[in-house]
Amino acid sequence: MKDFTLENGCVKKVFFKFAVPSIIGLLIVSMQMMIDGMFIGNIVGPRGLASINLAMPYMNTIMSIVMMISAGGAVLASISLGKNKKQRAGEIATFTLVSYLTIVGVISIGSLFFLDKIILFLGADRGLLPLVKAYMKPSLLFCVVLYLPIYTETFARVGEKPNSVFLSGFVCCLTNIVLDYLFIVRFGWGMSGAAYATAAANLLGGLALFGYFFNGRSQIQFFKLRGDFKLLKTILYNGSSEMLTVVSTSVAAFLFNRIIMKEIGEIGISALTIVFYVNTIVNISLYGLAQALQPIISYNLGAKRIQKIYDVLKVSLITGGSIGVIFFILMKFYSAPIVNMFTNGNTELTLLTNEAIAYFVFAYIFSFINIISSSFHTAIEKPLESAGIACLRSLVFVGIFLLILPPIFGARGIWMAIPMAEVSCLTISIFMMMRSFRGIEDRMKLAAID
Repeated sequence: MKDFTLENGCVKKVFFKFAVPSIIGLLIVSMQMMIDGMFIGNIVGPRGLASINLAMPYMNTIMSIVMMISAGGAVLASISLGKNKKQRAGEIATFTLVSYLTIVGVISIGSLFFLDKIILFLGADRGLLPLVKAYMKPSLLFCVVLYLPIYTETFARVGEKPNSVFLSGFVCCLTNIVLDYLFIVRFGWGMSGAAYATAAANLLGGLALFGYFFNGRSQIQFFKLRGDFKLLKTILYNGSSEMLTVVSTSVAAFLFNRIIMKEIGEIGISALTIVFYVNTIVNISLYGLAQALQPIISYNLGAKRIQKIYDVLKVSLITGGSIGVIFFILMKFYSAPIVNMFTNGNTELTLLTNEAIAYFVFAYIFSFINIISSSFHTAIEKPLESAGIACLRSLVFVGIFLLILPPIFGARGIWMAIPMAEVSCLTISIFMMMRSFRGIEDRMKLAAID
């Protein structure tokens, strides 16, 4: 059977070779998050779910830094591979790993000294503070390993080993289920148990892929550390859009928490937590497409193949639209069994969550274009454009509609903010994607003439 690689493969087959493992691997990760929520919701209760949601904006901000470093390094490594510079790609991968470990280590340890103030700023009251702290303290202590799979899976895809994401995701998910049961149910560690279980599971999942970078089985191999602040600056610049995407979402979640705590109370935060768990399944699938798109476009940008860039964009948009419609139908009409797994028979929480989902699902029909457009700009080394799209869809428009809609529609206006933000960003995303593609096409035509 022919080996479909970035160099010689049919675009559709290469894309799905990257996309299918990426989506399934990320879905496994999202299932891991949902299982955490199920244990917390059924053992600790709605206040435990609310505590996790209050912690998420800060933890996701740290995660965004890991994504920025990993994505920025991956773009440079992919372009180097496209130019047939394998050693340079490996040097970039090594430098990226050291940068991630150093920067995140300093931030996470420094955060521990101000943890109470951070938690109160996130919107917790004195009653929820101990629960949020019990979750955040171990998460910060082991933050360096908590997000290790983001790095290893990103560079495994760049190294043309996309199927390895299955291995990482399977190890993470299975370990997390077992440790959640032991730490939360058997040992009674509650919120801390959930954090310890996730950190240990992610450490094993990340380590499961390290062998690919040493034994010659991947296009990316670790080399002697070689880099400087100029390279670090380029990595951070290229990955800045990935960071801003998550940071924008985190700030939006912070705004949601503040408004919901004021308008509805703790039960509203608990409902939002469940909605975000469900929402993660959809977004994670679309981000899987986006992650598959990036190394293919970056490689073909380096190899100056405009038709393949067009082809992968086309197939990714068609696939993303199909995913959006399928999830819209599924969650609009069949979400009740999923919601019931979190609520443990709490009628008020169940009704409120179902009401929120009924509005949130309309975002699925439009969000794929915004996510793919942002990822496309990252892949072609246009992080400012990518960051602009990310900020508009995740923060600017969300913030505007959170200010406008609740006074008019009450609590329903809160749930309507995200779908309205996705629709508002749509025209901008399409325009920027078309303009950037034409720019690449014109540069390649000029290069061919010269």
